[in-house]
Amino acid sequence: MDAIELRHILHQNPEISFHEFETQKILLDALRSLGDKKLKIYKIAGTGVIAILENKKGEPFILYRADMDALPIKEETGWEFASKNSNMHACGHDVHMAIAFDLIKKVLENNINENFIFVFQPGEETGAGASYILDEIEEIPIKYAFALHVTDEYDFKTVATTSGTLFAAATEIDVTFYGKSAHVAFYEQGIDSLKMATQFLNNFYNESFENVLVGFGKIEGGNARNIVSQETVIMGSIRAPSLEITETVIEKLSKIARNVSIEYRGDYSITKGSVYPQVNVDSKLYEIFKCYVENKDSVSFLDCGMKYTGEDFGYFSSRYPSLMFWAGTSKYEKIGLHNPKFLPDDEVIGFYSELVFGFLKELIENERNI
Repeated sequence: MDAIELRHILHQNPEISFHEFETQKILLDALRSLGDKKLKIYKIAGTGVIAILENKKGEPFILYRADMDALPIKEETGWEFASKNSNMHACGHDVHMAIAFDLIKKVLENNINENFIFVFQPGEETGAGASYILDEIEEIPIKYAFALHVTDEYDFKTVATTSGTLFAAATEIDVTFYGKSAHVAFYEQGIDSLKMATQFLNNFYNESFENVLVGFGKIEGGNARNIVSQETVIMGSIRAPSLEITETVIEKLSKIARNVSIEYRGDYSITKGSVYPQVNVDSKLYEIFKCYVENKDSVSFLDCGMKYTGEDFGYFSSRYPSLMFWAGTSKYEKIGLHNPKFLPDDEVIGFYSELVFGFLKELIENERNI
């Protein structure tokens, strides 16, 4: 099986976070078909896969990560290999897995004398699957961690990254207001949690948050149209340069919610959902990668600064010196990630697997010369 064929199979069978059972089976079959006894293949984190290549006993590993999960989006690409169910690889994770598979093939075929761990990680879109991977490999010494993410924000054969924080810390939050139920005919006997939530949002929108994105996208409350709502929850997300800054934002939101609940004689709580640390790019790896790319005629390099995108690769980058970069895919119209028409061309797979392979070879060679 080649990487493009694998991508087609994966794209037709997308599965949401922590339900990647068929995806796991497809990957296990593909990796085992390589027939290399040195490549040790295991299940990990429930629905994930890990492939370990140890050529140098007792020495640390280079980790390369690809995410596996899809989104609950109905595909609208009209592609002959379109999704066969109601989910879709609208964030390009099928391409990520295919690139990782092609990279493994290149490492094996070229007999690269180095230790590698290739991680196919579940639950990136929600649930912070990276944290579960790290729980299971914490005893393995790892010297570097790498990943990429496709995007049509940039043209094909353009890579973008930065030194320091590439992706913001992302934290899901729920702000819940608690009131008292009453028939709407006796409104004054109740405490209206919907009114508290509305007042909170009014106050929130009048606040400013420097270098931070805070937004609420969903609200749920009440049981019936003629009953004062006893409980209302507002669901949102915070994107900040660090988790420490996120905590200061939550304190500010808590103060707003507390004042509102006191005014209306109710109560409130703030709870966190998934928490993704910021993705940090190691400065030395950044310089090596930048130099490598700029010396190639076939690819362009862009320092994109920090993005407010959330990515649980931050769990890896908080533990190991890491490099992540955007891999541009755009050839025509820019659709955007998480869109039912997002569809990178198959050509990006071979191009970016070769780019990563060449970079890893150069990095390994530089280490030997130090």
